[in-house]
Amino acid sequence: MNEEKPSIERILNQARSGSRTGMERLASMTWKRLYPFVFHLTWNHDLTEDILQETLLAVVREVNALRDTGRFWPWVHRIARNKIQDNLRRSRLQDSGKTHLRNQSGDANTNGNLLDAKIHEEKIQRLRTLIEQLSRQHRDVLRLRYYEQMPYTEIASMTSTTPEKARARFHRARKRLKAQLMEDTEQGITVGV
Repeated sequence: MNEEKPSIERILNQARSGSRTGMERLASMTWKRLYPFVFHLTWNHDLTEDILQETLLAVVREVNALRDTGRFWPWVHRIARNKIQDNLRRSRLQDSGKTHLRNQSGDANTNGNLLDAKIHEEKIQRLRTLIEQLSRQHRDVLRLRYYEQMPYTEIASMTSTTPEKARARFHRARKRLKAQLMEDTEQGITVGV
């Protein structure tokens, strides 16, 4: 490790000075070291490469912000871990929302006539619109709790907060959604789910 430290410092200094060779060496060294780490967590070569590209882009953008070159590897691993969590969170939220709403729509089509199915689809669309109007934090916690049925401890770890804050966000999000639904009801728009 001591032999590697001077070369990391030298490469970082080259990269910071704008040297193309320094940037290429930094990217190559980082890719080689992070690939096993990221692949072990994703078990998907394409996803690993996507995450590594996002990580390298962040490293190149922020390389001048790193003050202690001795902390380079922990810094890079933290960026990669955050990119993995972001990707997992995005894919879970997209998959869960689409699957749940698709299942809800499918149930209406098989259980009733065409008019009932259309009304149900409009309600689902309105609910989807109301959820999208919530803040990102509230949308995330609602989707994770309702669609994924995750406990607050898992929601907290995925959203980088405490279980208590996750629970509070969930209740605030639900309260805001209910208030919007009540407002819609008063205006004659009904969304009964």
